[in-house]
Amino acid sequence: MTQRMMDLARPGGDRSPVLSGLETLLREMNFAWSLVLIGEDQAGKLETLARDLRRGFSTTGDSKRITSGFSYLGTEPAIAWASACRDPLYSVMKKSIESFGLRWSSIRESLDGKPYHYVSLGPGDGQKDKVILQDLSRHNAQLCYVAVDMSTEMLRLGVPSLIRELELSRSRVLPVQLDFSSPDNVTELRRVLNVFFGEEAVLFSLLGNTMTNYEKDTELLRMLGERLLRQQDRFVLEIATTEQLNGALAQQAADEYGSSRTFREFITSALMHYTDLHIDMESVLFQGGVESDRALLTKVIYRNRTGQDIRITLPGRDHVSFPQQDTILLGVSRKYVRDHLESLLAESGVRMLRSSHSDFGGSADFGGSAHNGLGFGMDLLVLAASPEVTLPEPNNADNVWRLPRR
Repeated sequence: MTQRMMDLARPGGDRSPVLSGLETLLREMNFAWSLVLIGEDQAGKLETLARDLRRGFSTTGDSKRITSGFSYLGTEPAIAWASACRDPLYSVMKKSIESFGLRWSSIRESLDGKPYHYVSLGPGDGQKDKVILQDLSRHNAQLCYVAVDMSTEMLRLGVPSLIRELELSRSRVLPVQLDFSSPDNVTELRRVLNVFFGEEAVLFSLLGNTMTNYEKDTELLRMLGERLLRQQDRFVLEIATTEQLNGALAQQAADEYGSSRTFREFITSALMHYTDLHIDMESVLFQGGVESDRALLTKVIYRNRTGQDIRITLPGRDHVSFPQQDTILLGVSRKYVRDHLESLLAESGVRMLRSSHSDFGGSADFGGSAHNGLGFGMDLLVLAASPEVTLPEPNNADNVWRLPRR
């Protein structure tokens, strides 16, 4: 919560005792309070999850599904994700975290040393946000940090540890529970940021290859760019990449995930948490394919291999049939071919200012060559709004609620 937010007055001019009390609580009390701005009806989200699991029959993971974001809902999925991030056999995440500081240093100068506030879309366990916050705070003593995630449990997992480790002022940190894949939600988020920061520049991030977990990936990036980015703002995007596209590489990309027991436990945790399905880890399948000329695509599916039809209890105590050989899509991921990145960004309506690449090769370090390894790596991109994109001016309601400077 920012100081400007604390200055919000009641219509009669009296300062709100609730907001004043929260400021005192956050600044002076040692108890581990977590203040979260809740943006959605959680019961409604569970109904969406149940509806996706009521879909029809498919042997290829193209019907029943748990969409990205729902994988992290609940305490058990959040804990499972944290465990997977620490697993050395989950090489995609391990190498991504270890190489992030170097890639961030390589792109940092494209931000021109301006003071930014920081908005993290899907902060995860906060390790990468820690690198960015440490750097940005050197240029902005009034830095505010807004962490946005559909899962309140994920926000609770990552944000408090950052506050402790970086000694952040809790009055300048606001976790926001919101599904940022929803256009209406993102529009409201932009309005909230207008109230908090006015015309001050904001750095947004979508890290950890998160964009590739969405079926309509470029549409997601276009929507975020159009509804969030002003000309003074910047967007840091992290995506996994490959030098080549072929079926053998596609399966090796899928095997990166399948080799980690903790990732299997994470990717099935929402299914276990929200249904009564008995999970057989041998029925979790990692399938690799080539997606047109743009990416290696990994699909993680759960197949009913029991030899009989099953009834699954859903949230709300409804039941759905899960026939033998039917599948549930648990997640998707991509590695974009690097030669396609410019066209990918053009599809998304944003422009790239700078990029940094770590080549993971086929070895344990990051110096491997694409010629003797797999050509897999991770790219960190600094993006800006296209010159012709202009967000609507704040309306009268926004001006009424804009918070005064301190």
